[in-house]
Amino acid sequence: MEIVQATKRSFRVDEFAARNSISRAQVYIELKEGRLNARKVGSATLITVEDESAWLAALPTLKSSAA
Repeated sequence: MEIVQATKRSFRVDEFAARNSISRAQVYIELKEGRLNARKVGSATLITVEDESAWLAALPTLKSSAA
């Protein structure tokens, strides 16, 4: 029998914060400001990998200053 390992498709707030090196508080700020989407399942707040990718892509880029 072959065992197929599923790839995780969503993350709780703590997991998302750790994956993206930001605080839980910043996750909630991003959600409140509408820059990050989440889903609710019962009391759990879940952020999908698709929403994570969209959020990361929408972050402003750091412009280097010309010397």
